[in-house]
Amino acid sequence: MDIGKAVAFVEENGSGFEKYLLRFLLGKERSDEIPLQYFRGLQNRDGGFPYNNAKGKASCVSVTNSHFDVMIELKLTDSEVFRKTVEYLLRVQNEDGSWSESDEIKRYDPPFWDLPGDLKTSMWLTADITNHLMQAGFKESQVVRRAAGFLLSNRDEEGKFAGYLQATWISVGVFGQLSGIESEIVKKALTMIDRSMVKLKDGTVLAWCLQCFHAAGLDKENPVVRKCINELVSLQQENGSWISSDGETYTVSATVNVLKALRKYALW
Repeated sequence: MDIGKAVAFVEENGSGFEKYLLRFLLGKERSDEIPLQYFRGLQNRDGGFPYNNAKGKASCVSVTNSHFDVMIELKLTDSEVFRKTVEYLLRVQNEDGSWSESDEIKRYDPPFWDLPGDLKTSMWLTADITNHLMQAGFKESQVVRRAAGFLLSNRDEEGKFAGYLQATWISVGVFGQLSGIESEIVKKALTMIDRSMVKLKDGTVLAWCLQCFHAAGLDKENPVVRKCINELVSLQQENGSWISSDGETYTVSATVNVLKALRKYALW
């Protein structure tokens, strides 16, 4: 693994915001006003963020959740834009504790993994938003308890959560925090992920797994965590980057996410 090459790749090819995220990871001097200005300029009046980050489009739950995660990571939780984001997410939670994608984005022909009215979408979204809410201080809230109940009601006997595998690895982060890493929920979920690890050949996906494992409290000596780290390291490209199955446009963001995940485990 060559961290120097990865850093150089982001510095040479990244957007202003991606370079800011890199500076944050490197512990360099930075100004919070840079990301806050970006978020303020993009945020819709309802507190959500527009589909595909396209100013003027309807608020999208998955995009809002993604920016929510970044705000937590950058410690922007005292800002007005963060408060509005939280209020939006709490307002759109369903009665059963889940989050679904907004029906308004149907007009934009969203990808299969972000379809409104689809249980598979609701499962990964609910797990991810819940994970982020706990990191933002909502662990003991009724909001989180309801969401956890929804997730558990859609879990099979083997320990897999319904829908895409994402729902299962994100739920490791959720229930590691709620029930502990020795709980039956976490152990069974890790077994399911271990069986599927051979299919995970994407830098963004593996980095996401690692961040959820870290949130759960799993250390790098855990066999599944170690396997994930080894696979991720092996995928670094000659130019220092990590690629994403979403396409070349996302190579820089994939590389930043990998660096973030590996940083959490003190691997550089």
